[in-house]
Amino acid sequence: MKDSTKPDYALLSTTTLGRVRGFTIELLFHLGEGPQRCCELVEKTGKQHRYIWRYLRNMQFYGLVEKNDGLWNLSEIGVNFLSHLSIVYNNIIEYRKKVERKKTEGRKKVESSFTNVKEKSMKQIPISLWLQQTDREQVEKEVVEVLVDHFNKTGSKFLFFKDVYAISEKFKTSPDQINQALMNLKQDHIVYNYRDRSHDAWKIGLYKDFVEALRKQTTNM
Repeated sequence: MKDSTKPDYALLSTTTLGRVRGFTIELLFHLGEGPQRCCELVEKTGKQHRYIWRYLRNMQFYGLVEKNDGLWNLSEIGVNFLSHLSIVYNNIIEYRKKVERKKTEGRKKVESSFTNVKEKSMKQIPISLWLQQTDREQVEKEVVEVLVDHFNKTGSKFLFFKDVYAISEKFKTSPDQINQALMNLKQDHIVYNYRDRSHDAWKIGLYKDFVEALRKQTTNM
């Protein structure tokens, strides 16, 4: 008659071990710490003695554990299988950490983007009050208004133009009028313009002091 306590090694196929899960795995990890009595496992797991005993007998049947002098310990198969489980579990843990890192990085990017948008909105400068109070020519007002609008949208105080015709088209006026307007604005330290050789283009922009003056104008209201 076949001894039911002896492991049936023919049953220990990859498919069979692949079904090992749940509480059986928990017991394998406990026994990986060394041989233990059933009562010790009861204390560690909080399960009833009969419940653990049934699991241990099944594990013994499949050759995962052995019993010697009242102590349960892992068999050679159990040790190898636990080693395999440890690698799998570590890989899962590393994968979860990687996923969590990506989530954290994603959240930081979103928060950073929100902060940049917020900072950008805070950097916007008003122009309506200056337009109301200034007695400058309409062309000069148009130049300043276009540059301020560009700054509020992009954060850049200047624009590049290929030639005077491109400038005239942007500000919707004739070359003579725009030249005179830029000359007057530069003289009053509001808008600068010069030929940027590195870009082979005309650079027209707002003086930093004028931008700060617009900000202070609103702050003092």
